[in-house]
Amino acid sequence: MRQYDYSQIFRDTFIKEAIDRVGAGIVITDPSLEDNPIIYVNKGFETLTNYQAVDILGKNCRFLQQGAKDQPQLQHLRNAIAKKESIVVTIKNYRKNGEMFWNELSLYPIYIGEEKKLFFVGIQKDITVQKESEQLIKEYIDEINNLSTPIISVQKNASVLPLIGNLTEERFSQMVTNIAEYAARTKENYFIIDLQGLLKYDETVQQGIIRIKDILALMGTELIITGMQVNMAIDTIEYTYGKKLNMRVYPTCRDALEAISATDA
Repeated sequence: MRQYDYSQIFRDTFIKEAIDRVGAGIVITDPSLEDNPIIYVNKGFETLTNYQAVDILGKNCRFLQQGAKDQPQLQHLRNAIAKKESIVVTIKNYRKNGEMFWNELSLYPIYIGEEKKLFFVGIQKDITVQKESEQLIKEYIDEINNLSTPIISVQKNASVLPLIGNLTEERFSQMVTNIAEYAARTKENYFIIDLQGLLKYDETVQQGIIRIKDILALMGTELIITGMQVNMAIDTIEYTYGKKLNMRVYPTCRDALEAISATDA
């Protein structure tokens, strides 16, 4: 096979200068050669990774992954290369000094010249700040959800969970897990959910309460509902479609605790 003249890709000096001045990292590989090696990187790539072109030309781009070989997105990337398709993936890469960064890689197959020779062009963007912000937001939301659903032990055999604000399906799922773990650990006879601070009673709440009731029943714990307002009671009838919740309901936690004490007396 004759040596390919890569200079034809950049015959126009203006185009090469423009590519070099682009802030994003750009890398071009030749899949016709063994291991699809790098044949060109721009100044943006050198700045992004701290590697100089002379150090990495002829290597496969996977050297940027270092020890992070088990990323699911890498298989999507390999599949796209095998099928000669475009793809955008977000993967962990590492700079020359070992610092990790999140790389949003956009890969495109291009065909050059009359012979339609295939190359891959990768545009690399550091989105580490964005990923870290997303993680902080997720952790913040998780913390808020956990803090807004505290389980309070009110007496030897009973605890109360006051619901506050609106409940999403995600928040309810987390709450179900927390309650199940708590009930399994404490083995209490009664678990009270207080709806006094709930802003909206809808089907998500209705189905969530039923799920919690069923789980607690398997553990030998009775679920009791308190704080149900008039409008919630009306909504309860609507969302049960004529079926009863089949659990004890009291106006306040105090009423429920008094009933529990009387029952256990």
